[in-house]
Amino acid sequence: MTGAEILTRSLIANGIDTVFNVPGYGIHPLTDAVMRHGDALTYRTGPSETAVGLMAEGHGRITGRPAFVNVYHASGTALAMMGLTVAWGDRTPMIFSTTTSGRGHARRDQYASVPGDITEATRHFTKWSWEVPAAARIPEAIARAVLIATTPPMGPVHLAFPMDLYTEALDDDLMAQVPMARPDRLNSYGRGGADPEGIAAAAKMLASARRPLVVAGGEPTQLGAAAQVARLAERLEAPVLAEPFTARLGISNRHPLFAGRFSPKHPLVAAADVILVLGAEFTGGSAAPTLPPPEARVIHLATSPLDLGKQIWSDVGLIGHPATTLDALLAALGPDTGQDRDPAWRATVEAQLAQHRTRLAAVKAGATAESPIPIPALIGAVERAFPEATVVDHSTTATAYMLELAEFACPDRYFGISARASAQGWGVPAAIGMQMARPETRVVVLVGDGGFMFTGNSLYAAAMWNAPVVVIALSNGGWHDVAYAAEKNRGWDDATLRAFGWRQETTPDLARLAEAFGIPAFRVATPDALAEALAQARAAHGPVFIEAATDPAAVQYYLDYLAR
Repeated sequence: MTGAEILTRSLIANGIDTVFNVPGYGIHPLTDAVMRHGDALTYRTGPSETAVGLMAEGHGRITGRPAFVNVYHASGTALAMMGLTVAWGDRTPMIFSTTTSGRGHARRDQYASVPGDITEATRHFTKWSWEVPAAARIPEAIARAVLIATTPPMGPVHLAFPMDLYTEALDDDLMAQVPMARPDRLNSYGRGGADPEGIAAAAKMLASARRPLVVAGGEPTQLGAAAQVARLAERLEAPVLAEPFTARLGISNRHPLFAGRFSPKHPLVAAADVILVLGAEFTGGSAAPTLPPPEARVIHLATSPLDLGKQIWSDVGLIGHPATTLDALLAALGPDTGQDRDPAWRATVEAQLAQHRTRLAAVKAGATAESPIPIPALIGAVERAFPEATVVDHSTTATAYMLELAEFACPDRYFGISARASAQGWGVPAAIGMQMARPETRVVVLVGDGGFMFTGNSLYAAAMWNAPVVVIALSNGGWHDVAYAAEKNRGWDDATLRAFGWRQETTPDLARLAEAFGIPAFRVATPDALAEALAQARAAHGPVFIEAATDPAAVQYYLDYLAR
């Protein structure tokens, strides 16, 4: 049995069903083995390692299970690094691997060489990394990699396989003696809750809170605890704010207690005396960190001790799986919970919730322009055409509107990118990977035209595999948000913006690029034309591309959203 055969059998035995790869000559023995196991392994490729790395990230993000990514040597690893850094930032499970120089040529600076271990290049962004030294160790490497990647906090691991491992042969009797060659014997149960003493301390603090507030991050939703978040908020009668720069919704944005995005300027944040932080990051984007007020007591639930004290100080830090921990916390809340509430708090909360809903209704009602298309009108059209679709959002101009106006009754319908991951070009290839993982559910991605230019060639993969993803590029003149901010906040004039290439007379016809890949494409500039294009996209059985002319003024709404 060859190392390549051992590797593919190990992948299958550990529940991995998808392999992402850009081929190279040294990988042929591995791709031969993948081909032989085509009934159990789905092979996907794309136009570059950047594309397949991000496709694999999207695949793992929506399934909660890692895909296997294999790239070639140093250059392939470098190109795929964006997928790895996003997986680290947004805690996506991924088995990232490099086919590296054969052991007999290591450190000789020969073809596509690496001066040391290729895993050193990625170690900052992985939970674990290892260059596998022998074919007999491959089962161990895969079993450990899957276990580590899928144990909360989830994340990527990096394995390196010297190319001569793929052709190294071991007899079956020897393989039967290899430690950990039986992945069915490596079972892990990682849903442990926080320490009972911590649960009791948190319950006591919440029971006596006069003005409690919940900040819901995306990790509880990732780990199947969104229902517990909602139940706890309802039990506490506490308003809920979203993580400042969220990759997932921690609670439905239509829940009666949802009050918008966390900000130190939010009146509810300023008034709260106890803030319960559930799996949330407080990265501040390009601005100052968005921190709770120092006078508020903080309870912080995290899956890793590294999260405690990293951005905020907590009076009670809970480390554990969110589902198990929140179940225990709900059980620990006694009948006297809420008896010490500030009598004015309920009225304050209700007033803020009503103000939030009134403002959103006014935003929707004000979106009446015919051309260019107002973003609220675009979001409404997408919701009507694809009410059950998975929505991937990677657009500066759309994010604020999407999080506020779209109807996400089920929070795991939404996928964005966090400030911690913060990568241009993520949206389109990630959405393609999600669509490949969930062919029965349509995936719709909204991407800015500037961001699209980073990885727009990923449409090649959507066309090749006939993935029925709907890509909507918001065309407002290239990198309009960058130009707008420089003009508004830095005093740049039109001539300077053009000299820097941030403003152009003409913009690319992105629809023609999609057509070049054989994808049906539409350019629309009015709500009626958009509705017709979306209807055709809904009826299609393959990928569809829509370039929508959108109002550049939407950038100001996003900046206001961040400032609120």
